[in-house]
Amino acid sequence: MFGPNRFFCFLQLVATCFVGIEVSAQMVENPILTTAAQIRALSEKEASETIVVHLRGIYMGGADPEGIAFIMQDETDGIYVQAPAELLISIERGDLIEVEGVVNPGGFAPIVLAHSLQKIGLGKIPKPKQVTLDELYAGQMDAQWVEFSGVVRSVEPKVSTDTAPPPPGTRYKVPSQEEVSIPSSKVKMKLASGLARVMVELNGPMDPEEYVDAEIRLRGLCFNLHNRNRQYVKPFVQVPEGVEVQVLTGPAPSLFDSPPSSIANLLRFGQQNDNHGHRVHIQGVVVHHRPGVVMWVRDGGDCLRVESAQVLALQPGDIVDVLGFPVPGEYSPLLEDAIYRKRAFGEMPRPYVITDVSNALRNDANLVQMDAKLVELRRFPEGVELTFDWIGQTIRAHIFQEESDPIPSEWKVGSVIQVTGVCEVMTDEAGPLGGLWIPRSFELLLRSTDDVLIIKSPPWWNAERLAWLLLGFLLLALGMIAVTVWISKRRVQDQEHRRAMAETEFSAILNERNRVAREIHDTLSQGLGSISVQLELVRTYANELSPEIRKHLGTAHQLTREALREARNSIWNMRSHVLENNDLGDALSRILKQLTEGKGIDSDVGVEGTRRRLSPMIENNLLRIGQEAITNACNHAKPKNIKVRLNYEDRLVQLSIEDDGIGFDGNAEPPTMRQSFGLVGIRERADLIGGNVDLVSNPGMGCEITVSVKV
Repeated sequence: MFGPNRFFCFLQLVATCFVGIEVSAQMVENPILTTAAQIRALSEKEASETIVVHLRGIYMGGADPEGIAFIMQDETDGIYVQAPAELLISIERGDLIEVEGVVNPGGFAPIVLAHSLQKIGLGKIPKPKQVTLDELYAGQMDAQWVEFSGVVRSVEPKVSTDTAPPPPGTRYKVPSQEEVSIPSSKVKMKLASGLARVMVELNGPMDPEEYVDAEIRLRGLCFNLHNRNRQYVKPFVQVPEGVEVQVLTGPAPSLFDSPPSSIANLLRFGQQNDNHGHRVHIQGVVVHHRPGVVMWVRDGGDCLRVESAQVLALQPGDIVDVLGFPVPGEYSPLLEDAIYRKRAFGEMPRPYVITDVSNALRNDANLVQMDAKLVELRRFPEGVELTFDWIGQTIRAHIFQEESDPIPSEWKVGSVIQVTGVCEVMTDEAGPLGGLWIPRSFELLLRSTDDVLIIKSPPWWNAERLAWLLLGFLLLALGMIAVTVWISKRRVQDQEHRRAMAETEFSAILNERNRVAREIHDTLSQGLGSISVQLELVRTYANELSPEIRKHLGTAHQLTREALREARNSIWNMRSHVLENNDLGDALSRILKQLTEGKGIDSDVGVEGTRRRLSPMIENNLLRIGQEAITNACNHAKPKNIKVRLNYEDRLVQLSIEDDGIGFDGNAEPPTMRQSFGLVGIRERADLIGGNVDLVSNPGMGCEITVSVKV
């Protein structure tokens, strides 16, 4: 049937024929390769060029893809060739042929794409190369006619895996859905020699009972499996049709009926030397079985891992006969390519309780049991991994489970569990070069969820709940902080609102006081001034009056002057004329100059920070505090120097008045101030604007008053 693979290859080879016409014009300039050895010696780059070949050799047999590929061999070597299917119809093994075409780099080694093929007679099949399985694994036997021997491990029908067209030079095909289950007359045979394994494809049918465990010699064409980087992976061999297999030693007859061997005697010194590389018969109880993959069988106190493709399901407790090939495992022996028969049903295998690592090493592949603390659960697509703490060591256990199957709800981290499973000694670390090897760890393979028994549930106060509790406390604390911040902001807003209202009220009061001050100045003060002037004029003519009248007149004049002075003081207290046209620093400087002028006192005003206007309420009260402190110093402290400092900060204003006068006890109010505002007035004004007053004074050490106000 002319399928898609052959159609693609047909197109490829037709194109090659057209290329051959063009290439023939270049044959004069470029040399023609005439031997297989010359082609195999080409590099990938050289094989990618259009190099013409003209070969004469023996047709050794077909290759994949079947019907369009073959191996030919000349006197130098063998080579893989692809040609149009119609050219191969009449060609048979042993024919002498001539091939013309071009070189192609192929997927692993150089090949030939033929556009012309002609049978020119009958040839003689050359002798094969005598090789071992290890030599096949060297990767240099591609397209070679070889002969080797080995012990047959398995014989299975081949399932076709061909599919849509491969890229040029590729010999293998990927299965399609239609072809994957189509049986073929060919069979697959696995041969072993020592630790080497090779797959062989032969023409069937073949009875496995006649060949498995037999030692045979066969001849075939060697090919290889490679990756996309043109790197060798492993070999396989195709036996051409008509080539017979030579049986050197047949399999042991009725091996199932022979006395079983002991698991404990496998791969021991002096045991079974005459049967090395062949099957053994063991009999035991099934501990665990994964059909088509692996099972564990116990014989007495020893247990063995058995790898088998057989799909007949077995249950723990089944008594079985097993035939398999013993090989060294990672730590303990195992059986490969095994077959089995169920004999009867026995008792369920009991696990061995292990108490230390040495017990586990002696029970590799056996069913064991231990008490431990579950510390971690992890889900994977192929199952679940449990991690638990056992006598201070971290042990892992695996259970194969569908991803949709739930993890038992009682499996909780922190639980004390009794766990049962197949012991698998871990050999990741490098062992000694010789002598006794004592690995340090092992893992468990659980058969089902029933292998985990909860002895003690975890305490309520586990790490997860503690983390949630701490998270709850954290959220509560954050909530309390948020509420506190919100309340603080509300208080600040209320304070700002009250301050704004107070400043507005103060501004209104200050405006009213200024208005009253102007009225007093324009009426009462002017009137008293005029009366004082008139009384002064009367006194110039007082000589004509009696002494008693002059006395009353002087008293009236004196009272008038005092009333005028009090009126001016009231006006001064009610109205801050100096702040109307100056900032606080300049106003304090003018007041200090006025109060110290003519009194022999040195004065100094210093301003730090960025000058700015404050609210009228704060500026007015700070001015009055400074005026009161300067007045008290001038009248009572007898200073030689008075210093005023005004410091502007981002959210704070500080006013400091310092003198070097006689000072006083800072812990007691000076008597001279009890009849005036004094410190009481200063503190009252500071409280009014939300400020603090600090006073430092000692007798003979002067005095310093500092007022701090947040703005």
